[in-house]
Amino acid sequence: MSLQVFTKNSKTILSVDFNREQTCYQICEYCYVTNLERIYSAYADKIKKNDNLAKDNPKTFAQQLNSEYKKIRRSASKQYDRVEALPVRIYGSGDFIPEHLEFLQNLDFKFYIISKNLTENYMQKYISPLSDIHNLTKIILSFDDQNLSNYESLFINYFQRDRFGFAYTGLADEYNQLAAKYKFNIFFNISKKKIEQEKSRSIKEQCPCDSGALKHDKSCSFCNKCWRSSITRGKEWNNMILD
Repeated sequence: MSLQVFTKNSKTILSVDFNREQTCYQICEYCYVTNLERIYSAYADKIKKNDNLAKDNPKTFAQQLNSEYKKIRRSASKQYDRVEALPVRIYGSGDFIPEHLEFLQNLDFKFYIISKNLTENYMQKYISPLSDIHNLTKIILSFDDQNLSNYESLFINYFQRDRFGFAYTGLADEYNQLAAKYKFNIFFNISKKKIEQEKSRSIKEQCPCDSGALKHDKSCSFCNKCWRSSITRGKEWNNMILD
């Protein structure tokens, strides 16, 4: 099956991706998407098309995503095994911008968001309308050493609230130093070095895939730190009519 709007993602099975230069207010040096854009021209073209369609025709974009997702759920292909076990990750590349609110409101399937943009003071007003979307299982507010100054006000309002999580991306030593002052639910290790992965495995908030504790392929269908919430309780939380 050729995916026109979704992206196959080895970690999350599926993701919806956008052009970083058009949507990310912060371009991270450690972002893995840099190489994907350089190596795969078709991927670079797709995320630019997604960006344009999401802004110019949000309802059409949502309809395309809904239709393609149902085809994926009906597929017998092994590459989509366990796709029903987790919500869809929005922003495998890119980040939330205000123009995306309408297409997100029209999605028929469950999804989750990991976002640095939403930590910015001028973007925090969009958290409430996003949280009103029932199919959005969780918003992960994502931090690193560049946007940590936004932490305090968000911590007061959202830490330990249902459907919200706080993540930090960096190295284990850095995270351990910050842990005395800041609290997070998830730690994303950015280094593939064995010694850094070993350090990460000693951190209880570790992403087990990034620390090497869990096999990479489809790992997010086994770990649910980024997407579990009251919306995902019960055996039928991700059931949907596929006709």
